[in-house]
Amino acid sequence: MLTVRQIKVKARNSLNDQMGDALTITMHAVTNVCMIALLEFSLYLILARFGLGYYYDPRNIFKIPWVAVMWGIQAVVIISFLTYQRTVLRRMFVDITVGKDYILTRQYIFAHTNEFIKISLRSSLVMNFLKLVMFSPIVLSGYLIYMWGQRNRTDELTSLGLFVFMLCIGFTIIWTGIFIKYCASLALAPYIMSLNPRTNVFDACDLSAKLMDGHYGQYLSLLLSFVVYLPLMVLIYPIFVLYPFWAASYDTLVKDIMGDYWQDKMPAMIRRWQKYRQ
Repeated sequence: MLTVRQIKVKARNSLNDQMGDALTITMHAVTNVCMIALLEFSLYLILARFGLGYYYDPRNIFKIPWVAVMWGIQAVVIISFLTYQRTVLRRMFVDITVGKDYILTRQYIFAHTNEFIKISLRSSLVMNFLKLVMFSPIVLSGYLIYMWGQRNRTDELTSLGLFVFMLCIGFTIIWTGIFIKYCASLALAPYIMSLNPRTNVFDACDLSAKLMDGHYGQYLSLLLSFVVYLPLMVLIYPIFVLYPFWAASYDTLVKDIMGDYWQDKMPAMIRRWQKYRQ
């Protein structure tokens, strides 16, 4: 098991040889986000020009049905596009981390765009739904804490009320820890599917939970080691250095945890595709 320091050293070494490719991929991802922001701003200006700027007012979502519909359509389109781009970006950095040329992989993915869009959306929906189900008890207990805090003042609080109030707080704290562990247990699933896109998402989640057993400390330590860099994201430009370093470090961690289960099926799929394409 590698330490966080060893993981970062290996990631830095892998980037030294392919920093140009890593910067290119990161630039492409940032460009896509900027493009979406520019399109949304242009749409806002056009609507405002014709007196329809209220469509972008969040307060009108629950007041005007068409505003809710527009926000819903935009959210679906943007989230779907970014989810697919995140899947492609993850796969590109997998190749960079192990020292492979990502060009063929990118060509293969773009030649099967519809298939990879379906894979990325299906896996994202399943994993986010599972996380949402696990998060719902926290929402419920948090709501109960809020209600008890609003309705009961110190001079009105009974022993039973105090017991229920403290019980809700304790449950929220404990379940938050369980939720964090559950999310960490699914951390390998996207990479399992990146190595073999034909893997069933539920099988990937099961394998991820199995492999993560005993590695939660290592996983959380790596995450916490990058928290100190978050304020630099406000400056935008550090993203082009920090994101490749983060992605390479994360990929190195995943490869270390998976061990013999790290079996990349993509090269064989690309070779078959090249053979039949010719």
